[in-house]
Amino acid sequence: MLYYLAIYLCFLVLVSGIYYSVKKEYKYLVLFAVSLGVITYFSWIVAVYAILFSTFNYTWGILIEKHKKNDTLRLRLFWSAIILDIGFLSFFKYNGLLDDGIKGLVSLFAASSQFSLGSIILPLGISYYTFQALGYIIRINRGSEKAEHDYLKFVTYLIFFPKFFSGPVERSNRFFPQIHNLGNFNKDSVSDGLRLLFWGAFKKFALAYALYFPVHQIYSNITAYTGVQLILVFFVQTVYIYMDFSGYTDMALGTAKILGINLTNNFNRPFLSRNISEFWRRWHISLSSWCTDFIYNPFIVKYRRYENFAVVAGVFLTFFTIGIWHAANWTFIVLGLLQAVAIVYEFYTKKIRLKIASGYSKSLVNTLSRILVFIFMSFSMVFFFSPSISDAWYLISHLFSFTQTAEVSQTIISQKIPFFLALGCFVLIFVAEMLNEKGKNIPAIFLKQPIWIQALSYGVLILAIYLSDSTFIPFEYMRF
Repeated sequence: MLYYLAIYLCFLVLVSGIYYSVKKEYKYLVLFAVSLGVITYFSWIVAVYAILFSTFNYTWGILIEKHKKNDTLRLRLFWSAIILDIGFLSFFKYNGLLDDGIKGLVSLFAASSQFSLGSIILPLGISYYTFQALGYIIRINRGSEKAEHDYLKFVTYLIFFPKFFSGPVERSNRFFPQIHNLGNFNKDSVSDGLRLLFWGAFKKFALAYALYFPVHQIYSNITAYTGVQLILVFFVQTVYIYMDFSGYTDMALGTAKILGINLTNNFNRPFLSRNISEFWRRWHISLSSWCTDFIYNPFIVKYRRYENFAVVAGVFLTFFTIGIWHAANWTFIVLGLLQAVAIVYEFYTKKIRLKIASGYSKSLVNTLSRILVFIFMSFSMVFFFSPSISDAWYLISHLFSFTQTAEVSQTIISQKIPFFLALGCFVLIFVAEMLNEKGKNIPAIFLKQPIWIQALSYGVLILAIYLSDSTFIPFEYMRF
């Protein structure tokens, strides 16, 4: 893994050298060229699509603003942009469903067809930059943001390489002020970025990697396992996806910070959440807050006359969107609806739950609440990882079926030491997050330690990355 990280660091050194050597007014050109180059390296087709998509939204944003006093024309332009953006996303991401529908229609006429959409390439990062474009268009239509007239800066907003593949879903009103005011080299910003980059790499390449194989081995042949194996993965999968996704986020934020751009953090100590509503304010923050601002809030405002019914319907609509955003699979729809059910339950039982909790100590209530949230999210993650509803149901229904005699360590944990060390590191991270929650600034305390202690800590992280297997495992959220 260290090999891939070393290559990436060399790439960043080269990019940063060029970026900080050019004049301030040309820095955004470097960001544009590098971002386009990175995407083209992975797929020139994706790069072409991203440019065409960006050009469309750039043009429509300007047209909507230009005709803001003509409500009829403005709304036509606005809805055409929304429909086309969602249409592009749906065509590429959900063409499997469309393919099945076409084949089903053809079969009604007793005909056969060789036509298939399944071979169409899904553009990398499409879910992320489509939502970014939609948010931008909505804000322009609302009049809460002015259209960006610099074409290359607008395209850079959508294709900026640290966030292109797996987010975060960055807001235009947060990104554009930064790209219009790119600064010179800042040692503190670069140092913070490097620390965040290495921390993210450690979580991904050392910790998530060690937890990857048991999770994916189970879900690749789920009916071969029962009992202890399934229980183990039931809990480990949530830790794994957190390490994998937050690791990517830290690397993305760290890379951007090195280049003087601050991106939105996607995580804020989610396992300290005491209810599901709070969990979604701490987990995948850029997506959940986007859906809150652009789906939930407008919906309940429009239908406020229906009071609680509007709130409930808004919650279900929001989490249905979050579910289907991941993929056109019933498992993700169930994943989203489960969150909606839990949040609606919390909404209607808040008073009685508070009354019950008042009879116990605050620390006990908080601890039990966090355990229940973790168990519920572990249950939900079964639908995140399962290929089908039937596979998810098999795992759930066989959690307490102990028909196999094989040892867990012999079946799904091929490397016990890295696996249990990764879980141990998660416990330490959780403790550090608890201390941060209580006002103890652990990163600041670390930076006050002697240089040799800091250097030793960095060395341990690098060694852990080096000792992990050399095979590169893609980030989970790159498939969305």
